[in-house]
Amino acid sequence: PAVPVQSQGCLWQMCLVLLFSAGVMSLDCNLLHRQQSKFNWLSLQLLQNMGGKFPLECLGDRTAFHFPEKVLKPKFQQHAMMAVHEILQQLFGIFSRNLIQTGWKRRNVERFLNGLALQTERLETCLPTKAGANILRLKKYFQRIQDFLKEKKYSTCAWEIVREKGQTCLQYIDKLTIRMKK
Repeated sequence: PAVPVQSQGCLWQMCLVLLFSAGVMSLDCNLLHRQQSKFNWLSLQLLQNMGGKFPLECLGDRTAFHFPEKVLKPKFQQHAMMAVHEILQQLFGIFSRNLIQTGWKRRNVERFLNGLALQTERLETCLPTKAGANILRLKKYFQRIQDFLKEKKYSTCAWEIVREKGQTCLQYIDKLTIRMKK
């Protein structure tokens, strides 16, 4: 059966809207590295300002967690996005619990966590469905950090060390973000 002319016009409009929406969505993913770079810089500033200078009495508690360097050299743009997403999720998980002993201002922590959540949401719209082997390496890395916090009973010094590691992770995200645009 033939479609009436009025319906054809409506169908074309709907098709154009769908095509335009798809173009806008892909444009967001193409420009994701720019957005990510800005958000990452803001998150780094918030994390640095959350606790002030590193307390000298905590120097003895420093631990090498050995970030999985292979993560920083992804073969594909999608692997870089997945790594950034995983780092953001892990940081959010770590910094959203047991902060009582830190003495950090709650408002600063909330701003930091809100920024991480927003970055994670934006990345999720562009992520491929398959996870890579590097994601498992990241999970193990962050599990070591969580184990360290538990072992140290979430002490102020433990949190300061983790905050320092968080800053390093955000710097790694910068490296991965550069790979996202290639």
